[in-house]
Amino acid sequence: MIDKHMDIDAFSRFTARIHQSGIDTSGKTYKQRSHAALVSAFFNILDRHTVTTLLEIGAFQAEVSRRFIHSAPARTALAVEANPYNFSKFQPSLTDAGVLYHHAAVLDREGQCELQLHVTDIDIENGYIRGNNSILKSDARPMTRAVSVPGTTLDALVESYVKSQSIPDPAVTHPALWIDVEGALDLVIKGGQHTIKNSLVIFAEVETARLWNDQATFSEIATLLDTLGFFPYLRDCEYEPEQFNVLFVNRALIDDALLEEVAIQFYDELQTDL
Repeated sequence: MIDKHMDIDAFSRFTARIHQSGIDTSGKTYKQRSHAALVSAFFNILDRHTVTTLLEIGAFQAEVSRRFIHSAPARTALAVEANPYNFSKFQPSLTDAGVLYHHAAVLDREGQCELQLHVTDIDIENGYIRGNNSILKSDARPMTRAVSVPGTTLDALVESYVKSQSIPDPAVTHPALWIDVEGALDLVIKGGQHTIKNSLVIFAEVETARLWNDQATFSEIATLLDTLGFFPYLRDCEYEPEQFNVLFVNRALIDDALLEEVAIQFYDELQTDL
């Protein structure tokens, strides 16, 4: 039975116990399968709830947005990417694919901010195309340089696209969120409370250790989202134990029976080949 009010410590213990068994048996293969199963659960909820709008924050090449709009008619995806090199490379193909692709860092304020761009020899060779740059500094990642990029809050960004009639009002259509912002998740939440309160489900990358300076950890993220009506529902173990992905769902907007059904399917998929 899904517990919409399970505290974060209980959720962490329960999911760690399940995943550790799979990791002990199959190692990296299980971690990869857990991620695939979580992505399937996310899209299952979107399909069953007939979600028509996706907001992908930290999009890189926006594969999730592409999949979302191509898997059903009358869907809209807004994908946001901070790295200017990524944006220049992927914008033409994403525009052709029908994805709204926006260049900005999403945080808790509007205005220019600094992105910490990796500058290793490989990055220079690849034209600085990379999916895991952050607006946060990291003592463990010294090979970076700061580049100025436009910054916005999630609420301000969504409001501008609603006003232009490019996406529908979240209060009416209840979008889904996919957030992968390399440690800056709390800043997205703080600047997007109106949008988040009206969203159905959030797929988010979280960390249990501070991989970036001054970042919020999983327990802190869960506390922030709890105040907005969300609880942690399922998670993978893609980069266990320091980093993984969590599905948070809106208590007020999601159906209990659907949650039970999707969870059963998720855990069944984890047992494959064990």
